[in-house]
Amino acid sequence: MSLKRWQFTMESYFLWPKPSSNLSSFIFGSKVCASDIEAELATLYPDAVPVLFSSARSGLTAILQMLDIFRTDICWCPPYSSHCVLESIARHATPSTTEIEHAKIALIYHQWGFVHRHDGLQPCTTVIEDAVDTLFVPGTNPFACKGRFVLWSLPKVIATFWGGVVFCRNDEDAQRLRGIREDRLKFRTIQALLRIAGNHSEMAGIYWHGTESLNGSLPDFALRQIKAHLNSIPKLVQSKIRLLKGLQSAVNIIFPVDAGRLPSNIPVQVANCSIKWWGSESTFSAGLRSMNLTCDYSKNGWERVAPLPVHQDISSSLLKSVFGTQFE
Repeated sequence: MSLKRWQFTMESYFLWPKPSSNLSSFIFGSKVCASDIEAELATLYPDAVPVLFSSARSGLTAILQMLDIFRTDICWCPPYSSHCVLESIARHATPSTTEIEHAKIALIYHQWGFVHRHDGLQPCTTVIEDAVDTLFVPGTNPFACKGRFVLWSLPKVIATFWGGVVFCRNDEDAQRLRGIREDRLKFRTIQALLRIAGNHSEMAGIYWHGTESLNGSLPDFALRQIKAHLNSIPKLVQSKIRLLKGLQSAVNIIFPVDAGRLPSNIPVQVANCSIKWWGSESTFSAGLRSMNLTCDYSKNGWERVAPLPVHQDISSSLLKSVFGTQFE
C-alpha cells in the first residue's frame, strides 16, 4: 500500500469511536427500562434473545456465574487478549491461551468484526462469541460460530458511554442472566458517573475498570442515551458500507467483509515507511496490533498489522487525504 503524505492534524482516531459527549438531554426524561432496549434490539435482530448489561465485560462475568464456572475451570481466550478480558474471566475461571483441550469455556474473538474460528474445540466446550466491535446489519444473525452466547459492546459500535449486550439462543438463558443483572444494583449509578469522569480523570477510569466486571445494571440516564442511540444503527450501516466501498481501491483488504457483519477496523499490512502514521501520537493512535490472519485460532497466523478505523468518527475526506486519488 502506498500512502500519500497528508497534512498533519492534531486529531487522532482510536480503534473505536469516541462516546457522545452531549448528555444534557439524557439527564431528564421519561423512564426507560432495560426491557425497552431489549425489545428494540430483538426487533433489530430477531434471531437472538438480547440481555442488556452495563458493559460487555459485566455480561461476560454474568455468563460465567450463570454456568457455575469456578477457578478450577479453564476458560480459553486468544493470545493478546486485553487486560479487561483476562480480569473478567479471572473473576470466576482461570484464563488460558494454551489449554484449549481442557477448556470448559472458549471465548472466540471476532477481531474488529472479522469472523474467527477455532477448529480444535471439544464438543463439550461452551463457546462465547466475542463480537464486541462488530456492527451487525439489522435482520442478520449475531451467531457466526454456533456459540451459545454473543457479546456486543455498545460504546464500541454506537458510541454510547455505557452498555453491553449478551445475545442468547434461548429465553431460559436470557431470563437467568436478567436475574443475575438485577442482583447487581449496588454500584450502578456510581459506576455510570465514573465512566463519564474517566474521560477526563485517569483515577476515575482506574476505579471504573476495577469494579465494572462486577456491575450489571444501569441508571435511567444511561438507559435513555442507549435507547436514543439505537435509532442510529441503520444510518451507521449505510455510512459504513459507503466508506468500505471507497476503500476497496485504496487498500488491500486481507479478507472479505461479511455483508451482515461490518468491521470497526480494516487490518492493513503497510510498508515500513508508513508505520510512523500508526502510533500514540499519530493520526491512528492505536499503533500496530497483532491479528491471526488465518481467522482460525487453531492455526498460527499471527502478524503485526495496522488497524485502519472505519467507524463513524472517520470521514471520507480524512481517507481521501490519506490515500489521495486511490480512495474513491
